[in-house]
Amino acid sequence: MFLILVQNSLLNFSFGGGSDANYYNSYAEGSINFAVNIWPVILRHLNDVGLYSRDVITYLLIFLNMLVIPVLATRLSGLKLNNYQKYYFYSFLIYLAYPTIYFYSLDVFRDVFMVFIFLLGCVVAKKSMHSNNPLSFMIYFSISILVGFFLLALRPYLGYAFLISLFLWKIKFTKKRIVFLAILYFLALFVLNYIGALDALTEYRSGFEEASGGSTLGLNFSNPVLFIPNFILSTLGQLFGLYITNPLAVILLLIETLPFFFMFLYVLKEIKLADSFVRFLIIFFVLYGSVWLIGNDNLGTALRLRIYNYLAIYISFFYILRLKKLYSATSEVVSK
Repeated sequence: MFLILVQNSLLNFSFGGGSDANYYNSYAEGSINFAVNIWPVILRHLNDVGLYSRDVITYLLIFLNMLVIPVLATRLSGLKLNNYQKYYFYSFLIYLAYPTIYFYSLDVFRDVFMVFIFLLGCVVAKKSMHSNNPLSFMIYFSISILVGFFLLALRPYLGYAFLISLFLWKIKFTKKRIVFLAILYFLALFVLNYIGALDALTEYRSGFEEASGGSTLGLNFSNPVLFIPNFILSTLGQLFGLYITNPLAVILLLIETLPFFFMFLYVLKEIKLADSFVRFLIIFFVLYGSVWLIGNDNLGTALRLRIYNYLAIYISFFYILRLKKLYSATSEVVSK
């Protein structure tokens, strides 16, 4: 019913999607010949072999959103219906009720497909990190790299963050080390900005003020001294959703951000339980977020960009929750 209302323009709202779906459909049907990423190219190939339909692709994306993505994300946390039934349903519900992902399944946007590919990449990366067989490790690791390059073609900085995280997951975390790494991280950002290495991102961000008006935070990254304070404000406003502009933002704050915030705190609190896969997700969270929090200043676009940050924390939370319960059960058995 909701899909029918949206498709017939009886219900109109936007999370910053703009006319992306119309553009992708036009490219697929041959009306436009300039591809901004690989998604419209995939759609045109489907059209060329007679397999493209805007409605069919939309229904396929809805299927991915309503079933495949929740199952994949829940299984990534190591949850199984027969062993962790309560956690399994809580986790499944979090992904099923994610409003922004649902919105982008209602037309031929690339976002749901990207989430699907990202989660598949995480599945393969997890298998490589947990493999004790050198040959299995190399096979899964090689496939992970291929997925990373595919993500590069879909969204460059999503692929870059995924690929770099594959090589940094051996970094171990403790609460003290987290503090040290945070200081080092902000220092590195300051230096990179000071020497001009982030100019492309800050210049791209400055264009949002003229184009988007009231939908921006209006932060100016041109002053090197204020770069770190502005980056923190950008994180609070975009990642944590604390810049409230309308009633919809309040709803998303309650449904999306509040669970993320408490899960984020829990992951930091129990960081000692982070294994190789959780470390991979945390490193990805930082690398990916660093790019778009500097380069983006559109609050609508922030909702779709932060999906991967939220997923990384959601998965890590339930993963650590499962580990903690497992360790507690083991300790009880040993004590008896």
